[in-house]
Amino acid sequence: MRIHELTGAWGTARVAELGGCVLSWRPRGGDDVLFVSAEAALTPGDMWHGGIPVCAPWFGAGRGDWVVPHSHGLVSRVPWRTDLVEQSDDRAKVVMTLGSADVAHLPGADRYPDDLGYRLDICMDASALTATLTITSPSSSVVVDQAFHPYLRVDATTVTVTGLEGVGFQDAADGWAPGSHDEPLTFDGRTDLVYESAPPVFINDGVRTRRLSSHGASRTVVWNPGEGNDQLPGDEWRQFICVEFGNVRTGAVTIPAGGVHRLAMTIEV
Repeated sequence: MRIHELTGAWGTARVAELGGCVLSWRPRGGDDVLFVSAEAALTPGDMWHGGIPVCAPWFGAGRGDWVVPHSHGLVSRVPWRTDLVEQSDDRAKVVMTLGSADVAHLPGADRYPDDLGYRLDICMDASALTATLTITSPSSSVVVDQAFHPYLRVDATTVTVTGLEGVGFQDAADGWAPGSHDEPLTFDGRTDLVYESAPPVFINDGVRTRRLSSHGASRTVVWNPGEGNDQLPGDEWRQFICVEFGNVRTGAVTIPAGGVHRLAMTIEV
């Protein structure tokens, strides 16, 4: 499966056509900002733990009165087409596109318009990475969930997340119980919180602070499977957290016929 290897004075990155997934970003040759599981297998039809997966047109187990055939939608499970690769000493850019015909063979695709289109713009330099997902629906109104699902390489046992204090959430690990917190978020077990807005978020690992922000998002999801999970081998759960921006569950967006929705996420280091 084709992977774009990008390099310049700004740093290095790897972007897979499968899923349109950024696998690695090392600004100025430093540590990788992203985590990828040692067991990640880039296989069409599957979704792996790591990088920046793109979730659409549903997120997680979806919503509504039907049971999704697999979590997090369709577009992460097929190769995207590369329309542009640009790189220089200062920056790099990759543009990829996907159409409904590319996912038509997957279970669940028939619930969405057959002309739904996706475009992914990934831009990066020495200080920031921005991913933008554009979804177009030329002929039909459609409700879609969408999210960027970055795996951020940190020590989950010591990291703190700020910026979400006072924001209401639903706790998926506790039967979707509502809640909020006044202190920075820390991780001491399974964490799966869906926050009701998408403010800028700051991640501090004791050495550095990274800022995450979004445009076109209404929800923030914070996830880590915790110790003893059946999703990752060994102690890999300690090596990352996910802070995700999107429009999910009650925050899903309606794209009118002939309409467009853009979701962008920026990671700054």
